[in-house]
Amino acid sequence: MISPPSVDLPVSCSVIIPVHDGARTLGRCLDALAAQLGAPIKPEVMVVDDGSRDGSGQVAQSRGARLLTLPRQLGPATARNAGAAEASGEVLLFLDADCEAAPDWCQEMLRPLAVADVCAVYGVYCTRQTDRLARLAQAEFDERYARLAGRQSIDFLATHAAAIRRNIFLQQGGFRINLRGNEDVELAFRLSRQGHRIAFAPQAVVYHEHPTALSRYLRTKVSRGYWRTLAYAAHPAKVMADDYTPPWLKLQVASMVAAGLLLALTVVNPVFYPLALWMAATLLLTTLPFTLFVRRAHRDLVWIAPVFCLARSAALALGVIAGLIAVGIGQARAVVNRIRA
Repeated sequence: MISPPSVDLPVSCSVIIPVHDGARTLGRCLDALAAQLGAPIKPEVMVVDDGSRDGSGQVAQSRGARLLTLPRQLGPATARNAGAAEASGEVLLFLDADCEAAPDWCQEMLRPLAVADVCAVYGVYCTRQTDRLARLAQAEFDERYARLAGRQSIDFLATHAAAIRRNIFLQQGGFRINLRGNEDVELAFRLSRQGHRIAFAPQAVVYHEHPTALSRYLRTKVSRGYWRTLAYAAHPAKVMADDYTPPWLKLQVASMVAAGLLLALTVVNPVFYPLALWMAATLLLTTLPFTLFVRRAHRDLVWIAPVFCLARSAALALGVIAGLIAVGIGQARAVVNRIRA
C-alpha cells in the first residue's frame, strides 16, 4: 500500500469560539485552552461575541482571548464566519463555548493535517457526567464514533471539535448563514461531494455537559431533526446514507412518522389498524441495535434504552416534519418567484 504524501504540520492555527450568553462556561473553556500541552504551535484564541448580554465578552478579555463583537445576535454560522475572516491562523479550529478541550486537544486535532490531502478534522465529545440521561446521550455519540473509526475519510463535521484549513474554508464561502443548526454538517457534505478528505481524530477530546432534563434533551432533538432535514434537502444523496448516522436510526425516525400517520388514519378507517401495528412493531425492533450497544458499557441502562430511543425518535420526527414543511414552502415560493419573473 502506498502511504499518503506527508507535509509539515501547519505553522499557525486559530481557535474560534462563538458565544451567546455563555459566560457561565466560557471561562472554563478558555482556561482549558490555556492549559494545552505539547501543541506544536501556540494557537490564537478568538472569541466571537454573538450579541451576548451576560458579560461573555468581558470573560473573554479577562482570559486574554482576542475578542470580536457582533452588533446583535446573528447566529453561530455568521459568528464563526466572522471569526474565520479575521483569524490569522493557517488552520481554523472550531470549539463551542460550553466545551473544555483535553490538554492535548490542539495537538491531536492538528496531527492528521500532516497528511497533504486531509483538509478537515473532526474530534469527539466526551462527558464526565454520571446522570442516566447524560450517559445515554453520550452513548449516542459513542455509537456514531464507532461507525467513523478506521475510515480513511468521513463526510461529517461538528463544530464542537472541528478543524479545517483556512484557505479551503474561505474558498467554500464558509458556513451557510441561512442554517441555524447543522451548518457544519452541510459544509462537510459539500467538502465530501467535492472529493475533499475529512479525517476522524478519536483522540482529540473535548468534554461537554449533556442535558440532564428530558424536556431540554427533546427540544434539542427537535431542533436537530429540523436543521438536518434542511441540510439533507441541499444534499439529497445523503438522505439514504451518510457516514455518521446509523441506518437503523433513519429507519426508526421514518417508522415513527409512518406509525403516527397510520394510527391517525385508523380513526377514519379501522382498515389501517393492522398496518399501524406492523409499523409499531418495526419501530420497536429498530431500538434493538442501540440497546445492545448500551449493554456493552452501561448494563444498568439497558432497561431504559428502548424508551430513550422511542422518545428521541419522536422528537426527531417532529423536527423532520417541520423541516419538510419548511422545504416545501421554500420550493413553492421559488416556483412562484420564477412564474412572476
